[in-house]
Parts: sequence; structure tokens; C-alpha cells
Amino acid sequence: MHKMGRLFAWLTFVIALVCGAQLVTNTATVHAQLINSDYLMIEHAYDWGPAVDQVVIRVNQPIKGTDLNAKTFSVSNSNEYIDSTPRTVTKAYLSDIDGKKVDSTSSRFITLNMTVHPTLNVARALSYRNDSGLSIPVKMQYQITQEHKLYTQSGQVIDDIAPIQTDTQVKAPQAKVFSPERSFTYQDKHFGTQYMNYTTYSPKNEQKHALVIWLHGAGEGGYDNNQVGLYGTNLVDLATNKFQKYFDGGFDILIPQAKTYWMDSRKTTVENRDDIGGLGTKDTTSEDAITQHTRYEDALDALIQDYLASHPKVDRSRIYIGGCSNGGYLAMRMLVKDPSKYSAVFPICEGYLDKNISDSDISAIKDTPIWFTQSAGDKVIDSQQNGIPTYKRLVAADAKNVHFTLLNGVYDETGQFKDLDTGKPYQYNDHFSWLNVLDDYPATEFDGTQTKNSNGTDTTVFSWLAKQHKVTSWK
Repeated sequence: MHKMGRLFAWLTFVIALVCGAQLVTNTATVHAQLINSDYLMIEHAYDWGPAVDQVVIRVNQPIKGTDLNAKTFSVSNSNEYIDSTPRTVTKAYLSDIDGKKVDSTSSRFITLNMTVHPTLNVARALSYRNDSGLSIPVKMQYQITQEHKLYTQSGQVIDDIAPIQTDTQVKAPQAKVFSPERSFTYQDKHFGTQYMNYTTYSPKNEQKHALVIWLHGAGEGGYDNNQVGLYGTNLVDLATNKFQKYFDGGFDILIPQAKTYWMDSRKTTVENRDDIGGLGTKDTTSEDAITQHTRYEDALDALIQDYLASHPKVDRSRIYIGGCSNGGYLAMRMLVKDPSKYSAVFPICEGYLDKNISDSDISAIKDTPIWFTQSAGDKVIDSQQNGIPTYKRLVAADAKNVHFTLLNGVYDETGQFKDLDTGKPYQYNDHFSWLNVLDDYPATEFDGTQTKNSNGTDTTVFSWLAKQHKVTSWK
């Protein structure tokens, strides 16, 4: 029996060695398979533009989520303008390929959530270029290192996931509810052929809808509407219930994109026909430039008419137009051009010079509801030459429904983003007053008082807009 015991112990030892060798072999095989994992980048819209705040790691075997946490991976990233910078991972979880958390205990996708900040330029998916005046998509690259062990669904150890970049495109899930980018061409008798891209959103119900036409700033011109037009100023939120709830039946959104910039008064020529975006070579001496007669106004008119013809659910008594900076200029220009076509207008830091608006224009537009927004410290558009004198002339002409929110700076009011030195709410460039409108912040009157909605909440530009009904002349 003693010999038999020694024999049994020896056999147990041999079996353990063989099984151990097998386990090492399996683990090594798993490592070899997972070294070739890759990652996807996901962006979301913020007040300063789109930022990559998620990466999705894709592996070829299901990973258990038991030991997955914010410290499992370290991340840094670089872009074509900025050197590699460490990123802070706030959460790690099993997900689908779009970064949505899954309930299953294992998955081939791991999502890492990362902090962003207005000053964290390396996370920005767009870069504003002073040389061109354009917001341009930037190329990014991530370095992701596994710091702690994970396990496969079958219990094998994984400790060397090192995903590589196989797709340089950044996914933008918030844009999925908007239409694919479309193109529009218009033969202008005075300015020549004009080209625009546009994207749209329409609520999926059988009710009548309002229509909001949004006009972008100069930096969002070009030919990348879904990336730049939607995300450059956080327009994606307009399709959410946060804004849609104000309007009976919700509202359609039409977002056109100028090939160059809305204030462009140049005629199309052989030399400039291929110009795209930016401020380009400005025309400052022609009659069109002096009077701010833009090459796009008739083209935009035709695009809106085309949209209405194909969208019979749009209520012709609820058609609103607004925009920021260059877009605020064009919103005012379109109103002056034909006041009968708009139920209300909401120009923001608008660039339509008051001297180009005649007394007869004031008389014609004073019955259209208008809400101006601008920061007093705006150094890009001088409010004393544009919106403020126009507002005061409208008030003097006995306009009954004209408002002006004059901000004392543009700040983050969510509590999410603070100045890294002082801890106070982060202050944006004073030109960025569109943030207050697109974040649905309370909108004060010119004297600083705050009006209320019927339910006791503070009036915002969009809660006011939803109450404006005026029959328009659109067919």
C-alpha cells in the first residue's frame, strides 16, 4: 500500500505538470491572438465642438467583465498638431461596437470613457485654423496599454491587449438621427452657380411640425456638414427631447452649409469656383459687399422652398430661422429680404451692420418676433454696430415682440467644466454666445430681467420660439 501511495502521488505530479504545460500553451495562444486587437474612436458634441471621449477596444475572443475597471488600461493620444498626452479613464465596461454598455457577462468589445475639457485640445476632433478660417477634422492616434489582467470567457488570462489603429474615422453616434449629407445647386442670375450641402432631421410622428433653419458660422463652411456643421456648435441636441418638447409635434431641422461663407459677396468665376470654406479672398469694394448682399441668399431661399415642397407636414405658420455670427447675419438678411417668410428669427452675435438696415426695413420687420443674443465683450462682432442699434430702432418703432439678451461673458453653467486654475465656471470666448441658446440657458431681457414661462420656468430662446405663430408666405 505504501508503494501504491508513492505511485499515486507520482502520477498526480506528472498529471499536474502536463496540465500546467497545457494551460501555459493555451494562455500563450490567447496572447498571440489578442495582440492584433484594434480600437475605434467615438466623439460627442460639446460646447467647444466635438471631442473624442470614448475608445472601443475590439478583440477576437469574448472577455469577461468581472475584473474590468477604470485602471485596467492606461490611455494617451496625439493628433497631427499635438504630441502624445495622457488621458484620464473614468469608466471601463463591456459594450457593443458603438460603445453602448451590454448586460452580458462577456463581450468582444471594451469601451473606455475618458474625461474631456475645453482646454484639452488633444481630444478635439476639429481644429480651428487661423490661416483658413475653417474648422478642420484632425487625425488622431491612441496608445492603449493594458495594466491589469483580464480573463476570457473560458477563464484564460489576458494581460497584453495592445490595440492598434485600423480605422482613422471617428464615429459620431449622435448624428445618426440626421439625414445623410445632401447637395443642392442653384443657378443665380447675378452671382452664378451656387453650391450648398445640407442635412435634416424630422420627428417620426404624424403631427404637424415646426421648422427651424440653422445657419452656421464662418468656421463651419465647406463640404463636411455632418462632421462640422452638426458638431461645430453642438446642433445635435436640437433633435433631442430637451428642445423638441417645447413644440407641439416637435420641429424639423434644416441645416445648410455654405461652400465658402455666408457673407461671401463674390460672383462665381473660373478662378474662385473651386473655393471651399474659410473666409477666402474677401470682396470689400463692390456694391454687393458694401450693402452685404450675399451670393447665397437666393440659393437659400430656393433650398427652403424645395424642402417645404417635399415635407408637407411642416406648419407654414411656424417657420423659424436663426444662426450664429456669419449665420446670424444671414438670418437677419433673409428677414429683411422678405419678412413675410418667417414666423420668428433668433440671430446670435449677428454680423449684419445696422447701417445697412433702412428705416423702411425696420418698419417692415418690426412685426416679426425677434430674439437677439450676444455677449457685451464680443471682439469678433461689434454689437454696437450690429445688433444693439437695430434692436433699439425696433423698440423705438414700437415692435411688440423683440428681445435682446446681452450677456456679461459666456460661461459653463452646467457645473461640469471649471477653470483649472481658479475652480470657477469655465469662461469661453465672448464671441461664443450661441452656447447659451444651444444649451437652453435662461434668456434675460436687455435690462437684465428674467421672464418666465407659463409653468414658472425661466424663459429660454427656444421656449419662447415655440410660442411664436405667424402665417408665412411659403407655398
